[in-house]
Amino acid sequence: MQGYRARLGHDLDIASFDVAARQNIAALAGPSNGPLSSVAPQQSACYALKMHDTPLRRYMIVREQVTEGREAPGRPYDTIVIGAGYCGVIFLAYAREQGLDCLLLDKQDDVGGLWAWLPSWQDIQNRRQDFAVNAVPLRGVTQPAIHQHVREWVEKYELAPHIRLRHEVTSVAWMGDYWNVETTRGTFRCRHLAVASGAQNEPRVPNVRRVRSDIVELHSSQLRRPEDLRGQRVTVVGGGSSSWDLLDLALEQGADEIHWVCRRVLWFLPTGAKKQRAWPNLRQLAIMQTVLNSSDAVNGFLRWMLRRLYRWHGLEELEPDEPFDIRKHQLIPGRRVMIRNLHAISRHQGQVRSLEGNEVVLTNGDRFATDTLLWATGYRMSLEYLGLPEFAEVDTVQELRYRLGSLVRSRDYPNLFFLGMSLLDSTSATPFFAAVEAKSVVSHILGRCEVPDRVIPNVVAYWDVLRHFSKVNQPNEPRMWSNLKLFMLALWYQLLRNRSVRI
Repeated sequence: MQGYRARLGHDLDIASFDVAARQNIAALAGPSNGPLSSVAPQQSACYALKMHDTPLRRYMIVREQVTEGREAPGRPYDTIVIGAGYCGVIFLAYAREQGLDCLLLDKQDDVGGLWAWLPSWQDIQNRRQDFAVNAVPLRGVTQPAIHQHVREWVEKYELAPHIRLRHEVTSVAWMGDYWNVETTRGTFRCRHLAVASGAQNEPRVPNVRRVRSDIVELHSSQLRRPEDLRGQRVTVVGGGSSSWDLLDLALEQGADEIHWVCRRVLWFLPTGAKKQRAWPNLRQLAIMQTVLNSSDAVNGFLRWMLRRLYRWHGLEELEPDEPFDIRKHQLIPGRRVMIRNLHAISRHQGQVRSLEGNEVVLTNGDRFATDTLLWATGYRMSLEYLGLPEFAEVDTVQELRYRLGSLVRSRDYPNLFFLGMSLLDSTSATPFFAAVEAKSVVSHILGRCEVPDRVIPNVVAYWDVLRHFSKVNQPNEPRMWSNLKLFMLALWYQLLRNRSVRI
């Protein structure tokens, strides 16, 4: 059963096009065989992106390919992956390349993970060249381009037949020699299970007291129309990168009054540029870690540079008490509009205690009126759906690390891996590290190497991850050389030429 339908990008609306454009889309889409809701439970929808050029503009045509599901007690898969974000899709590509019989399950109706439903203003913290690996180019830095990038991985490596969307995993169980995976559309079996549902899969909103509150509350992931902030009294709660984005948006949209509530401000990179990518990124890290070698030397240089930048922009009052450490902190990109208009923001150190009527009441006693409250409080990790008691209470990256060996291998269950869920706070680019992890885990599954079960408890930086996995997987992957100096010099050479990295 196959059907085709046209689907426009996030910022396009079919109703806004003229009649000729609509007829063109209809002609491209062709006849439809009915909605996916009519598909039997044993079937699923897989999306493979196709691009088509027309005289009017370039459209995205999404092909719905419905494939038969394989249920127990059939032959088990070699590996099942849970989650169709970057880490899941990239792992699937490498696993299929090495001949593994692999299946990917996701509860959403499209690939992309978190990037499939974030607002269009959300963007990455890295340069495009640093975010792209294996000649899959990234065409922009905002949510629509990132979502499209994941789809292009699916198309380039022909992964659609091996992806089952709208298959929500409800529990997993180790049966002695295989994993039993229960979903809303059937049961699957596999020898190895890879969890790639992400470290940010559930918005975190504090449970504060609300007394007849008429304040509009939105998590940062729910702000779809920044223009609605115009003329509003806006409060932003949080001190991370999302709070900077929201404050910048509130200023750009002409909010009437802006309050910023946070316990502490994280390190950021002051800038006069319109938008600064995260620094240091892969390119600068490759240079610094080749020249300066140790993390302590890199930290010394960065601390000296940050002190000068904070003084230059007159931001000494925002400098965190804890010294910057590349092994623990990520430099948030500075926002020019916010930095230049810091005087227009009322800053409050503390936490929200309650929302009463149209007022926000803080733990330090401050209270003020507001119309819209934007929670920039991040996300939590939710693993309850697995039904494994050891992971039921885990909701942070740090808690998960103590249950994993080498950041990826479960120490509680055999043949269970967690992909890309331990690098959230490091200075990194997701596809790059997803590729490094995927190659090592695939080699482990094939018996070509042994991923140690030693716990790595601290936040790890770029250099540390490469050093660890290059030692683990070096005999099987010539590109992950044991001589890290040569590796870094080669990476430096590629990045200076603005080329994507091949892993």
